[in-house]
Amino acid sequence: MAQNTDLQKSYHGVAARLDRLPIGKVQKKTLFILGGVIFCDSIDMSIGGPVIAQLLSTGWSDSNLNALFVSITMVGYLFGGLLSGAISDGIGRKKAALALCALFSLGCLAGAAAPDMYFLIGCRFIMGLGLGGAYPCCYSTLSEFTPPKKRGQWQAYIALVANSGTPVGAFLCMVILPMVGWRAIFLFCGILGLVFFALTLKFVDESPRWLCVKGRNEEAHAQLCKYEAQAAEAGKPVEPVSDETIAAAAGADQVKELGWGFLFSRKMLGRTLSMFFAMFAMNVCVYTVVTWTPSIFVSRGFDVGYSTAMTCVMQAGIPCGVFLMSCLVEHFDRKKWFCVMLTIVGFAGLLWSQIPADQTIPIMIVGFILCMLTYGWSTHASAVYLPEVFPTQCRIRGTGASNAFGRLGGILSPFWIAFFIGQGNVTAVYLVSAGIALFAVIFMAIFGFETRGKTLEEINKGVID
Repeated sequence: MAQNTDLQKSYHGVAARLDRLPIGKVQKKTLFILGGVIFCDSIDMSIGGPVIAQLLSTGWSDSNLNALFVSITMVGYLFGGLLSGAISDGIGRKKAALALCALFSLGCLAGAAAPDMYFLIGCRFIMGLGLGGAYPCCYSTLSEFTPPKKRGQWQAYIALVANSGTPVGAFLCMVILPMVGWRAIFLFCGILGLVFFALTLKFVDESPRWLCVKGRNEEAHAQLCKYEAQAAEAGKPVEPVSDETIAAAAGADQVKELGWGFLFSRKMLGRTLSMFFAMFAMNVCVYTVVTWTPSIFVSRGFDVGYSTAMTCVMQAGIPCGVFLMSCLVEHFDRKKWFCVMLTIVGFAGLLWSQIPADQTIPIMIVGFILCMLTYGWSTHASAVYLPEVFPTQCRIRGTGASNAFGRLGGILSPFWIAFFIGQGNVTAVYLVSAGIALFAVIFMAIFGFETRGKTLEEINKGVID
């Protein structure tokens, strides 16, 4: 039966054809290359704690400058998230990923040559711009290529690739940091970032959904024809989408450009604020565990080398937690998983803080479990759930704004953490985290939106008037 070519090339035609594609080359290369970009960022994020611990122990920095180092990273993340949304929805997913990866890499290379702590803090802001922008850009881009029934699982896979950088970074700090110092760490991150910049430039495709929003339907149609031919060659022919199905979807949902104000419109406000508070809680919980753990150990009497080794053991739980989540993500509703797991994460930190300082084995075992739970939940929230709740026309703008708001948790938390550590009250650090987590859970339970098993267009049906 002949098909209407114009309908097949329309936004809804391209979206429906994408959702019927089997997993193939395009999803795999997008997963591993963009996952590699965030892998570099995860390494950089994990090195902050050990680096500032060494800078403090050698007298190159002090506690106040260390707090500024951590906070300026979060300021970079905040503006990076906003930058990501603006350029990704404006110039394209691929170009945005390239720009953000380059920004991060150049910041690392300049930081490796820093003459003093103030210059390094400035470079850290540049790194933060790339870091903060790459997360929403790369995660959201993959979500636009994967079918509804596999989307959650593949978002978990890219998060597994990305978050594997955290224990790798901790291992590098344990091995390289004592031998050659912190400059080599930043140099390594910068070079690795340039490698994935080159791979993105050569192998990653632009999102067909974004192309259609921009009126570039011929390009999107050509890409879909290529993907469908690849599927047929692999023995997985794609069932055509009927014109009637596309016409019905087009009649129910309008495709148009959406500005920043849409995120705060009446129908979107509950979703937007839910994700704002979710990302705020995520940043407080994650950076308390990852960035400040070495300093917490030092404050409890451990030397820098031993505290870095203990942190490395704990952070081996991160890929375990993300892998476990990838196996379970499509078996539980997104909203319920979010609320239950964040409640557990909030109070697991309190339990960990009560272990006596001389009980190093229990500290590492419970810390391993804490990292596993924290990253299993945070990956679900930021990589799986967050990209689904915003329409394609402003998806990365919404995820970027949510991440930017969440970075406020990273900007503010170092000051109360440093205060409580200075008072010798580690329990208070985790008590504040638990309270923030509980608030996010309550808000999500009331205003959150369920997305599991739905197409991206079904999720946002009715919110665009």
